Amino acid sequence: MKILIFSAATGGGHNRASNALKSYILSQDKNAQVEIVDVLEQCSSILNKTVTGGYKTLAKNFPDIFGMMYKSTDKKSPFSKIVNSLISQFSKKLVPLITQMNPDVVVSCHPFASSMMSIAKQTHNLDVPVISIITDFMPHRAYLGDNVDTYVTASEETVQNLAEKYGVDKSKIYPYGMPIFQSFYNKDEARAKETFDRLGFSSQLPTVLVMAGSFGVTSILKIYEKLVDIDIDYQIIVITGKNKKLYDAFEKILNKDLHEFETDSFTDIVHDQPDSDVINAMYDTNESFRNELKTKVTKVFKRSTTKTKPTKLFYFVDNVEDYMHISDLIITKPGGLTTSESLAGGLPMAVFQAYPGQETQNAQFLVSKNAAIVLEKGDVVKQQISELLSDKERLAQMKQNCKSCAQYNASSQIYELIKETINKRSN
Repeated sequence: MKILIFSAATGGGHNRASNALKSYILSQDKNAQVEIVDVLEQCSSILNKTVTGGYKTLAKNFPDIFGMMYKSTDKKSPFSKIVNSLISQFSKKLVPLITQMNPDVVVSCHPFASSMMSIAKQTHNLDVPVISIITDFMPHRAYLGDNVDTYVTASEETVQNLAEKYGVDKSKIYPYGMPIFQSFYNKDEARAKETFDRLGFSSQLPTVLVMAGSFGVTSILKIYEKLVDIDIDYQIIVITGKNKKLYDAFEKILNKDLHEFETDSFTDIVHDQPDSDVINAMYDTNESFRNELKTKVTKVFKRSTTKTKPTKLFYFVDNVEDYMHISDLIITKPGGLTTSESLAGGLPMAVFQAYPGQETQNAQFLVSKNAAIVLEKGDVVKQQISELLSDKERLAQMKQNCKSCAQYNASSQIYELIKETINKRSN
C-alpha cells in the first residue's frame, strides 16, 4: 500500500494533520509506504517561500486584505480566475512525482493540493484516487475539484455546507474529523500528576494554557498583563512555539525588575531580511535612514501592572498534549488543528485575533457549540476570563461540549476509507 500525502507550511495545522495520519497508518500497517510531500515546495521553492511568507505577512499585518482575498477566491471572480490559472500551471509539476511514485491513493491535507490534483488528473490522465481532507470547520472552494474522489470533513455542518453551497454529492463526503495524534484524546492521570509536579504547579488551582506563537508580540503581552491582573488564584502556562522574538519578550516580562523593554528592534529587523543588501547598506551608512527606522520600527513595551501569577514559559514543545491535559482553559488562535486537539482533550477555548476567513469561521462554529468564547480587545479580556474561571459550572459544560464535538476515531476512520478506496481501485 503506497500512500502519498500532500501538505504545505501555510500554518502548522496542515503538517500536523499529515504527520498524525501517517503515524496512525504506520501503527496499523508497518509495511505501508507513506510519504508526506510539501506540495508548494514540490512545485517551486520560490513559490513555496512566496506563498508561505505572503500568507503569514498578509494574515498578520493586513488581515482585511487577507479576508478579502479569501472571500474572493471562494467564489467565481476575476481574482479567483487568476489563482486557478496559476494552480493549473503549477499542477504540471506534480505529474512526474505521481508517475514516479505511482501511489495507490493521494491524500490532500491542503486546499492547493486538492485543486492541483484535480486538474492534474484531468489534463494528464492520472489514474489515482484523491481524498481531500478539509482541515477547517468550514470549507473553501480551493479544497474542491471535479476529479476529487472523496472529502473528509470536520463535522456534519461541513457536510451540509459542501452540499448546499458548493453542490458536492453527499455520497462523497465523510464527516470523520481531522486526523490528530491519539495522545490528545487519552488523558493519563499519572502522567498529568507528573506534569504538575515537574512544573511545580498545584493540581487544586485552575490552569490556563496560552498558545501564543501566532500572536503579535505586543498584543499577547497585553493579554498576559490582563491575565495576571485577575484577582483569582490560578496558574499560567505559555508556549510560544518557534516564535523566538515572542519567547524573548516573555522572558523579559517575567523578569520583575525590568519595567520596560524593546519588543521589536530596528537593527534585528533590517539585518534579518533576506536579499536586503541595499537596505543594509543604507542602514550602515546613512544616519538619517537609521534614525527614521528606529523611530518607526522600534517598539517599547511598558508594564501596566506589578501583579504576577505563577507562570511557566516554553519555546517549541513536542508534548503539548501534556499541558492541554492539565489545563482548564486554553487561549489560542482558532486554527483548525489546534481547536480539534483542544476538542479532543475536552479543553474549553478563549480564541483571539482570528484571521478573516477560515479562522473566523472556525471561531463561529466553536462559539455556536458553546465550546469557546471570543476574546474582545482591551480591558474586556480581564472580565471575560475572570467570569469564566469563576463559573465552574459553565466551564464544566463547555468541557462537555468540547468532548461532544470531538471526533474520537478520525484517524482510524480515514485509514479505513483509504483502504476501501484502494480496494475499489484494484477491483
